Amino acid sequence: MAPLLGHGQRPSHSGLGYMGGPQAATWRSEAVNYRAVPGLAAGLYVPVWAGNRVEIQPELLLSLQGASRDLPDGERTIMRTLHATMPVSLKIFLNSTVNIQAGVQGGYLLMAKADGQDISDELSPLDMGVNVGVGIGTMRGLDITLRYYSGLSNALVEDLTIYPSNRTLQLTIGHRFKQFTRGRKRN
Repeated sequence: MAPLLGHGQRPSHSGLGYMGGPQAATWRSEAVNYRAVPGLAAGLYVPVWAGNRVEIQPELLLSLQGASRDLPDGERTIMRTLHATMPVSLKIFLNSTVNIQAGVQGGYLLMAKADGQDISDELSPLDMGVNVGVGIGTMRGLDITLRYYSGLSNALVEDLTIYPSNRTLQLTIGHRFKQFTRGRKRN
């Protein structure tokens, strides 16, 4: 009976890792059409084993975001922002490698430019929202995640009409360079 109970389980692999990858970023607004711009996200993550098939994963990332929009004269304006973001996701493993995840994310604006001009004072310094995604986590510490973030806060400081919020679609590859195991098993 004991060999059957262990079938399909694997040791927990909480740890510390680095991650990074491309993302498509934009603003979402009912009043203005924004287009996506390419960006990047990179930083550290700490997956923590939280029980049977569950991990909680806080991250600290630098995220290059932004948006573009077409102006009435036919020109396109591109805005770029740099945020320090802290997503915290609950990961539920469907089997020993595939997981679904959802969580919250807070961000702090570090820099913002549009057409070569600093526009940081026009943007809200804080960004809050939710994220959902799917991922793969291997026993060797490789993590691949596809995640969608939807901001819930207004990206502009003084805005009574547009109410834009940040959106990103992110693909990251991570590696747990330090793994902590305690002999716990994930079903």
